Amino acid sequence: MRTRLSLSRRRRRLRFMLRLGGFGLLLWMICALAIAVAGLNTRPARTADLALVLGNTVGPGNRPLPRLRVRLEAALALYRQGGCRTIMVSGGVEADGRDEAAGMERWLVEHGVPAGAIVEDPHGDNTRASARHARDWLAAHGQRSVVVVSQYFHLPRARLAVRQEGLVDAGGIYARQLFLRDAYSSLREVLGYVAYGMRLA
Repeated sequence: MRTRLSLSRRRRRLRFMLRLGGFGLLLWMICALAIAVAGLNTRPARTADLALVLGNTVGPGNRPLPRLRVRLEAALALYRQGGCRTIMVSGGVEADGRDEAAGMERWLVEHGVPAGAIVEDPHGDNTRASARHARDWLAAHGQRSVVVVSQYFHLPRARLAVRQEGLVDAGGIYARQLFLRDAYSSLREVLGYVAYGMRLA
């Protein structure tokens, strides 16, 4: 009798845990969808003092790989349309010496952006650091507004970081090309957004 009761309790606990896990997964997916939709609906709100291009992987010779190249294409289009006065390219330096910011700057210069209109930030190891470096540069030049350039799913968190640093959020622009990895990245952004919202990162 006790064995039967014990088995029954275990089954109830298992069903409860499965339901709880299913609810948690559903909630996570809803949050990821909300972040993705918010990003897809983001537009540049005004002409900004600075366009902040957030880094991504570069290959040999610091050549931007596809996910970074499409960010640069978006920044280039924004600059040509008069949507920003200056472009800050912010990225990290890999252990093997690959420099995201240097690669981004060179790409923009090769595509017609004057070197004097580009600010290179080689210490933007993460979104928070990039936002802080943009704040410092803008403060030094008596300016405040930022438009963020990244993938659509990244824009909500990046814009949150910009606002938390006391800057004027001038919206964002994203790369129009989609990648298979975007689905995973959107799910991961849920944790990132919560961490930034709670100032845990």
